[in-house]
Amino acid sequence: MKFCTQSTRNVLTACELGIPTTVTSAPMSGSTSPMTMAGTLLQTHAEELAAITLVQAHHPGAKVLYGGLPAMADMRSMGYQGGGVECGMMTAAIHQLSQHIDVPNYCSSGLSDSKIPDAQAGWEKAYTTCLAIISGNNYIHHAAGMLESMLCIAYEQYIIDDEIIGHGCKLLEGINTDDDHLAYNAIKAVGPGGNYLTSAHTLAHIRKEYFMGNGVSDKGSRDDWIKTDCLSARDRAVLMAKKILEQPLTAAIDPDIEKQIRNDFKIYLNLR
Repeated sequence: MKFCTQSTRNVLTACELGIPTTVTSAPMSGSTSPMTMAGTLLQTHAEELAAITLVQAHHPGAKVLYGGLPAMADMRSMGYQGGGVECGMMTAAIHQLSQHIDVPNYCSSGLSDSKIPDAQAGWEKAYTTCLAIISGNNYIHHAAGMLESMLCIAYEQYIIDDEIIGHGCKLLEGINTDDDHLAYNAIKAVGPGGNYLTSAHTLAHIRKEYFMGNGVSDKGSRDDWIKTDCLSARDRAVLMAKKILEQPLTAAIDPDIEKQIRNDFKIYLNLR
């Protein structure tokens, strides 16, 4: 229940420069916040309110995000646990708290306590990412590549996490129920005993109705899987990551876009 001096100075300086920033409260239940989720959320919200008040008192109208990042402490080792489903539950609650005071928020998802891209990493990342997305959080970070509670990354994990995040984004789309998607005319045209393989309606929606993925998921037959050396999802992700890393390095931002950004904003960092 106190602020880091240097971090506070950084945030206040950013506000003075007109840079949108966030005030972060990242307690661990049982260690730096109460053991219960409700108690941890209560403390997090109080700290966020105090920090936002400080920012606005220092520079009224400053653009700031609600940065509640509640997590858990492993009471056996006192280490940080980011992959627990309770972290996802508290992340969902954080967005509700931020909306209660009408301030956009940022949060973490896709963390895992696993040391390698294995099944544990898959379920922990999927649960926390899904909960963060469907609860409406405004800005989600830490969502890809990280393992061992943010102590390390794996290139192939970025590929796998991209697939997980893609599933989450598909959830956000929901199910379209307009006339075209209800497909009454297509059903009527095909009629009893028919099929939709050659239907114009099928061709119109075949590439956009369902999530296609980046290729790391195996959707083929067992025979095809055997022919391709019975690769696991991690094996495929490793090959995909190597292929990406072998490509020539290109500019992270289109030069024309970068020029426009530098014209519109005072940029203090020059990487050239």
